[in-house]
Amino acid sequence: MLAASTAVAAGGVLLPTSAFAAAPEVPQISSVSTRVAGHDGHSHHGIAKPAVKWVKTTDSPSGITVKLPGKATVQEISAPAGVTTVTGRVYSVKTDDGFVGFAVLDLPGGQENLNDGLQGFLEGYNEASRDALASTGSRKTTVDGRPTLDARLSTKGSDRKVGAARFIADDTHIVQAVTLGSAANEKDVEQMHRQILASIRIP
Repeated sequence: MLAASTAVAAGGVLLPTSAFAAAPEVPQISSVSTRVAGHDGHSHHGIAKPAVKWVKTTDSPSGITVKLPGKATVQEISAPAGVTTVTGRVYSVKTDDGFVGFAVLDLPGGQENLNDGLQGFLEGYNEASRDALASTGSRKTTVDGRPTLDARLSTKGSDRKVGAARFIADDTHIVQAVTLGSAANEKDVEQMHRQILASIRIP
């Protein structure tokens, strides 16, 4: 899941940043349910599920914070980019049927590289995973005045996964959030992603 082969393209250079691939190989970090409890406190299937424990995670070098559905594992990354070295951190949590990931890449001028970031992420994921992950649609917006790219994600096959990714650029960073889970729980995956996005705070 945190393999160095996953890359985000920045200025034409592929950088190992958000390695969210190979999720099945990651040990279970916490018991996180992607199902939404019904009015009786049980899942839609009538089976009791553990409550999600949302944990505030702070990227210390940047001060950027996010709430993730469990305690994240952290990987620091470093990659050459021309005459300098770009650094970053990847935070990931394994869920019952997928994973969530959050990455902060120390990269000035990332506003021009959001499309490259998405394509680099997909290429890196597909190099490291058995699944063929693709974007089924994307759109550019702004969040708090920062250029943002949102993309819907999907795999094919009997164990189809769905999810979403957001890339946010400011003057000195690219921030990435990814949520992926079973297509059978698509609404719950979407709700979890929205909750993660709503919790992101960039100083």
